[in-house]
Amino acid sequence: MKRFFHCVSILLLFELAFGSRDTLHYDVTVFGIRCGKISYSSEEENISITALSSGLIEYFYPFKNDYHTSFDTLTFGIRNYKKTAKQGDFKQRLSGRWDSSTKEFTYDNFNSFKRADSCMTIFTLLERLNRENPEKLDTKWFQIEHEGSLYRSRVLLAGTEKILINGASIMSNHLRLDLIPDDREIKMLDRSDYFSQNITRSEAIKQIWVEHKPSGKILKASVKIGPITITATITDK
Repeated sequence: MKRFFHCVSILLLFELAFGSRDTLHYDVTVFGIRCGKISYSSEEENISITALSSGLIEYFYPFKNDYHTSFDTLTFGIRNYKKTAKQGDFKQRLSGRWDSSTKEFTYDNFNSFKRADSCMTIFTLLERLNRENPEKLDTKWFQIEHEGSLYRSRVLLAGTEKILINGASIMSNHLRLDLIPDDREIKMLDRSDYFSQNITRSEAIKQIWVEHKPSGKILKASVKIGPITITATITDK
């Protein structure tokens, strides 16, 4: 059951990226059963995401997580970050900001970390997939700041394929997302929300399907940990 919760929360990563201009909505399912829903909104340089439990999981493990990120529109480097997580009895708030004079990202009540001004977060990397052709990002490495830890990330284009969305067959770019930690850094937090804590797990197989257009939105994503695969699918037509 604990693995199930990890997988559900990990999928929040992908749900963050599922639209760059409107408020879009996604269903999260495991074994075909709905367990969560996501609303995603973005403006020119801001992303706001709310993830809510739904279905049976609402009765025994309710969650409501909010993530807000601002970024540079050219490099997608992080500028501000705020998280409010409520998962069962666990509650957490985290916020931070980029300081261009010191080249550091500082978390309130925590540490400061040297980061390049182009250093993204998982969220802004996925937003980049919404705004740029994934083929141009294929195989390229990017630095990722994740709650005080530094990662290298890349997307790998596995090919193009048609997927069924709301009864319609849509051509998409099929991508795989890799995250590799910089072992020189120690984790800032002993505990975090399930998404933030588990999305970087090495055994998590992360896949994304992006609409096959010069600037297309993410249509679907999945995360597989062990025998469990969690899927998020857009519900907007």
